[in-house]
Amino acid sequence: MTGIIALDDRNGYSLFGKRLSKDKKMLEDMTGLLEVGQCLYVSKYSLGIFSEDLRRHLICSLPDTVSDDGMIFFEASDFSSFGLDRLIVYRWNRHYPSDVKYNPYLHGWKKISSYDFRGYSHEKITREVYER
Repeated sequence: MTGIIALDDRNGYSLFGKRLSKDKKMLEDMTGLLEVGQCLYVSKYSLGIFSEDLRRHLICSLPDTVSDDGMIFFEASDFSSFGLDRLIVYRWNRHYPSDVKYNPYLHGWKKISSYDFRGYSHEKITREVYER
């Protein structure tokens, strides 16, 4: 199962239960990773940042359990109980105030790839892929 989160330069991903930022190019990149017939699981909180077209075709409400090949986007929620074997981190390459942080290296993840692209509202977004 693959988890997806967005972090700032200090590994922050939430401030008082709210997302730090959003970028439509990041959302396009994220949904472009899906295979045919696969959907991206998101919470009700996250659903609103996706376009209506993406919600209709690619986005599924987060159930209690997700299949081993599922992909889940996390914003202001804990994902430790899902038994992830792959983690995709979108880095904002900016400093935002945050009160919840997540450092992949401290949780046993090893980076296997990194890719930079231009976002819509962010000059540079970095997509990092980690595995256990």
